[in-house]
Amino acid sequence: MDNSLISVRYAKALFLLSKEKGVVDMVFNDMCMLADQCKNVDDFSEMLASPVITPSKKKKMLKSIFEKHVHKLTMNFLGIMVDNKRDTLLSSISRNFIDFYKEEQGLKTVTLYTAFELDDEYINNLKPILEKELDAKIELIVRVRDHLIGGFILMVDGKMIDASVANKLKKLKHRLLS
Repeated sequence: MDNSLISVRYAKALFLLSKEKGVVDMVFNDMCMLADQCKNVDDFSEMLASPVITPSKKKKMLKSIFEKHVHKLTMNFLGIMVDNKRDTLLSSISRNFIDFYKEEQGLKTVTLYTAFELDDEYINNLKPILEKELDAKIELIVRVRDHLIGGFILMVDGKMIDASVANKLKKLKHRLLS
């Protein structure tokens, strides 16, 4: 069976259970922490993927890392994943859970790439405009890309609006040469 399908099923099961228990917000925070751990800590991902480390040792490690910081439901879920030898899917499961939560909340992630750092006032003025345009609550992530000459690139739901100077120059060159 496809691992991505398995990840979606586990994430959905955890999402529905946490919703039923009324702890979906807490488990969402836990999944964000887990996703961050998987993405940013190489040793953590290696530990999960290691066939040499026994399941009982993995459970102890997960307990020492997370027990004081996550909900009991999340801890039980992590233990079940290790027992079922699905611990290598935790990164994917956490991302899928986050997607389910955001969809349920009507929250869209918008990434804005700019040539330079934007001040907080500009970002605070931009956010309501984007929320109105997209007709949704948004989570705005602003990233600086040095290779941009000017302008911006906006990413929403896998769609890109490229209003960068480099893109405009590329289009102009294409029109001049054709």
